[in-house]
Amino acid sequence: MTATIKTNNQPRELMSLLDFSLERQQKIRSDFDWMEDIETTQGFFTYRGMVYHLEEFLRVTSGWDEVAQHWDGVAADSYFTGTLVRLCDDPDFVIVGRYAT
Repeated sequence: MTATIKTNNQPRELMSLLDFSLERQQKIRSDFDWMEDIETTQGFFTYRGMVYHLEEFLRVTSGWDEVAQHWDGVAADSYFTGTLVRLCDDPDFVIVGRYAT
């Protein structure tokens, strides 16, 4: 089964918690309550109205579909869908996409 991947290939800036509004910071704190020292953690980004952090993603290994091999990390939403990230040459940016099988 082949995965279909959709992305606009636009780099998204990685942010810290302090880059968000105070209202959004409270929501992020509750969603990421497992993180220690969340205020100084860089690696948040927004995609399709949601906030993600790089620590949520698992490294893509050889067991994945050939198309997904060009991505660095995956976070599954369900058995058939999820979000992919690709690290950019500039360490302050990532490219994000969605996959469906």
